Amino acid sequence: MKQTKIILLGGFLGAGKTTTMIKSAIHLESRGFKVALVTNDQSDELIDTQLAKDNGLNTEEITGGCFCCKFDELYEVLNNIISTKQPDIIITEAVGSCTDLAATVIQPLKQYYNAEFIISPLTIVLDPNRIINELNVEEGVNFSKTVNYIFEKQIAEADLIVLNKIDQFTKSKLEQVTTFLNERFPDTEVKIISAKHNLNIEDLANHWLKIDDGGHRILDIDYDIYAQGEAELAWLNILGDLEKNEGLINPQLWTDTFISKIDAHFQKEKMAIAHLKTYLGKGQSYVKTSLVQTGMIPETSIENFTESTDFRVVINIRCESNPNLLKLIVNDALAYTNKTLGTALTITYEQCFSPLPPKPVHRLATN
Repeated sequence: MKQTKIILLGGFLGAGKTTTMIKSAIHLESRGFKVALVTNDQSDELIDTQLAKDNGLNTEEITGGCFCCKFDELYEVLNNIISTKQPDIIITEAVGSCTDLAATVIQPLKQYYNAEFIISPLTIVLDPNRIINELNVEEGVNFSKTVNYIFEKQIAEADLIVLNKIDQFTKSKLEQVTTFLNERFPDTEVKIISAKHNLNIEDLANHWLKIDDGGHRILDIDYDIYAQGEAELAWLNILGDLEKNEGLINPQLWTDTFISKIDAHFQKEKMAIAHLKTYLGKGQSYVKTSLVQTGMIPETSIENFTESTDFRVVINIRCESNPNLLKLIVNDALAYTNKTLGTALTITYEQCFSPLPPKPVHRLATN
């Protein structure tokens, strides 16, 4: 039986896991490998899945919980992909608020399905800004201690730390962050990349290809603290159709207006954004914008920019908040944006909640 290489990406919300996954898959396919992707989230209507498909990649998704809590579904999805697509490599992206992946995902795959899969090193993708603000390299806006507990455990269980978005930082700042990581996690290799700009993606892919083992760092996890940290995060997803009766919609202007308004609310309420994503699409064109920290400048990706009388809209927000408050803030920002620009958004799907306590199907030590 042919074994399929599984690459598991973890890391906190907003680290750039999806971009890392997509750019790595494109690179590996350019070298002749057949690659498939599996996205994962607590809820439905994911921008991540849409972006992967927009890039022409074979993509499946698991929603409604992390891989660890939906392990049987994960195995079924992997099996289906293998039987229908026969990939050489499957890159999987775990929920950004999930940790304990070594014990609850990798070890069960290795111990129960060793004949079917080759497991690459557990790779945790990090945003340097999150390190700077959350691990006190510098003072900054911090999440609560329980949310930060998840973040620190993610890094601690990594076989490989991938420091992303290096294009946004000076050499001295990157040296400061990598020195901090090397001192804090001295036995873990650190690689630096910019997934957005394809910097060092080949080096990352080579590392995955040459190492066929991972997931040996089984941590002591306090599941009460873990559950509390997840419960302090609110998740909101909206799917809808944006229209304008007179004139054309500029998707960049609409996005900028909405994010500026909502970020002003978050700054006023001192709410920490984990990740805010918006996607406005029309045919083969889209504007995708991402804000990963309160008060920061958003990042935007544009494909075949066009103005139109209508767009499909997807909004994904994860932040430290009460879900009811988050919903009120989003509704206010949408009303302001639509009134200012003369648009109307018809929402066809909306969900706002805090995740349930994690209950993994398996939790195994190493062989």
